[in-house]
Amino acid sequence: MPSKGTRVWRQAIAEALFGHVSFLTSRMVSLEHVTFSQENLLVFIISARPALDLKDDMLPLYPKIAARATRGLQRSYTGIRRLSSSSVRVHEVTPRDGLQNETSVLTLDDKLSLCQLLTESNPASIELTSFVRPDRVPALRDAKDLCHQVADQEWHQDALKRGIRFAALVPNVRGMENFLLAAEMGCPDTVVVITSCTEEHSKANVGMSIKDALKMTCEVIQMANDEGIRVQAYASMAFGCPFEGEVDPNVVFDIVSTYGDMGADVIGLADTLGVAYPEQVRFLVGESIRVLGGDSEAKEKLSLHMHDTSGTAQSTCYEGLRLGVRQFDSAVGGCGGCNFAPGAKGNLSTQSLLAVLDHAELDHGMDKVKLTEAHKFLETALKRPLDSTSYFSPVHEKDL
Repeated sequence: MPSKGTRVWRQAIAEALFGHVSFLTSRMVSLEHVTFSQENLLVFIISARPALDLKDDMLPLYPKIAARATRGLQRSYTGIRRLSSSSVRVHEVTPRDGLQNETSVLTLDDKLSLCQLLTESNPASIELTSFVRPDRVPALRDAKDLCHQVADQEWHQDALKRGIRFAALVPNVRGMENFLLAAEMGCPDTVVVITSCTEEHSKANVGMSIKDALKMTCEVIQMANDEGIRVQAYASMAFGCPFEGEVDPNVVFDIVSTYGDMGADVIGLADTLGVAYPEQVRFLVGESIRVLGGDSEAKEKLSLHMHDTSGTAQSTCYEGLRLGVRQFDSAVGGCGGCNFAPGAKGNLSTQSLLAVLDHAELDHGMDKVKLTEAHKFLETALKRPLDSTSYFSPVHEKDL
């Protein structure tokens, strides 16, 4: 891991590059189609040395500058067309949240095949794995190898060109150090962090109080900020807890506010137990938007991560849409669950989520044929049937 002084220096160079974006795009292609690859930026840096006032003795460090700037520019400029209020970003969590609690453990080759199929279905982002201790989540013990293998695939490069991001969960500083080592190789490019909203679940999940866990999470976010890496930050157990039952909403709002102050790019409310209902979503989402500033930017920043234990995930997502939320997590076939939340069942299935979005006539950009292929592949790999619900009928109709 680079020293603090080196990180600050690299950040200063990256900021210099950001100040010359127009110069960059004139040397390459139009912003809408530009590929912010490390190789392209390295060529740019060398050619732009006079304009950026970069000295000859910095030449050996140019590759690191390019790596840092690549992530920063991707964070700022890829996926621009996904920001329309009439479009929705789907965060596909199958490889991480979908597989972590399954009885059958996929091989590395099967995970690569699954990830390729998921990229072909064209979600906004894919959560690949977690840099957690292998003894805590054995199904994800191959996190480092998976990220390195994904980075070498042609389909990964193609996905990056289409604006798809690749994320990994980071539970602590040690996990972030491992994330950064993998990111230097080209994958992943987005950090996912989680803080529980109840004391008992926080202790079960990370062995810490909420206060200490949030402090650690903020350290991880700051490390990501120092490296120009995008952050998705979640308030877990926001709607109900298997240990404590009802959740104090003020704890949820405190976590959301802290994430906002730390500059998280996406702030998610997670119904990890799958017990949320529409009225609860209306209150928590509405207040979270207010906490984050109450404007359109706050709505675009907020996301929902719903599980379908009670069969209400579609309705809660629909309520979120009515409130202006435009980012949702899902997993193919509703697979997955939480290792540290007794009673938690699978995620909202991606097919079910798309049914809600189609009903609302909101663009999601996903390929349902490719999604079906991923569904069939995963059923075979897990040796069990998965949820194939692809319809939605709301109880009450309201304009979105």
